[in-house]
Amino acid sequence: MKINLALEWFLNPDHIPFIVGIKNGYYKEVGIDLNIIVPDEHYDGFKALKNGEIEMALNEPLHLIEQFDENMLSLGNFFETEGGVLLSKAGKERLLNSEKIKISSPVSNEITNSIAIEILRRYAKKQGVTIDPSNISIDEVDFYHIKNIQNGYDGAWLVFENFEGVEAKFYGIEHTLINSKNGGFPNFSALSIFTTKSFYNKNKKVVDDFLMATKKAVEKVKSDKIAARDSYYDFVKEEPSILMDKIIDDTLGRFDESFDSDAKAQKELLEFFRSIKITNLDYETFKTAFLRG
Repeated sequence: MKINLALEWFLNPDHIPFIVGIKNGYYKEVGIDLNIIVPDEHYDGFKALKNGEIEMALNEPLHLIEQFDENMLSLGNFFETEGGVLLSKAGKERLLNSEKIKISSPVSNEITNSIAIEILRRYAKKQGVTIDPSNISIDEVDFYHIKNIQNGYDGAWLVFENFEGVEAKFYGIEHTLINSKNGGFPNFSALSIFTTKSFYNKNKKVVDDFLMATKKAVEKVKSDKIAARDSYYDFVKEEPSILMDKIIDDTLGRFDESFDSDAKAQKELLEFFRSIKITNLDYETFKTAFLRG
């Protein structure tokens, strides 16, 4: 059976298990022809999934809450990193001096902007500073976060430790990545596999086989990191580089072969977004989007 899997962004090392699964024939072994779709926009996968145009999509778990639909089904987080808002040294100083700062982001809307501002507010409060949200402007630019900071932005939103954190260190950029550890909020920097209840109910064995093959691929990735790195370069037709080697090496240890569809594992995240009034979604409704509540 052909399974169309839409990514959340451009093809990158976060998606290595699916590449390894394809190249090693793990999906073929269970009768699945996996087709990876690279979207034009961040929410394209969700839209296609809701419209029944594809069978599966990847995205951050926070978007299940933001884009909640009664037909959506989360199959769990196969990958987790740390992420949030990355500030340059100057940007951090401006924030804590209650000056105006400009943040770049690949996505800018009322919901995602308010999350970024809340992260900055919590971080500043830990430093004894109360910030004025009107001092923070968030521009929708692109996902080249480090380039944007080098071009004058004070920081970037929707950045991740295994990617931009590694890249900032590589280029010697003094920075602070405000994440769950220093910002005081539940970690939502992960990737979930989504399908729909209607597809799952009609194709339970296909979904189970897909998950089995994906977990097998994760085990392979973690046991043979050199082969996983080589598979990535070959699949994306990209020349190896020192920076990408560092990003891949950091990423490979962040995959989880024991992931499952468990609402309780994401309950704290729901409560966080409820507390800052991003959603009024209740847990009883939320847990229907998982196989285990």
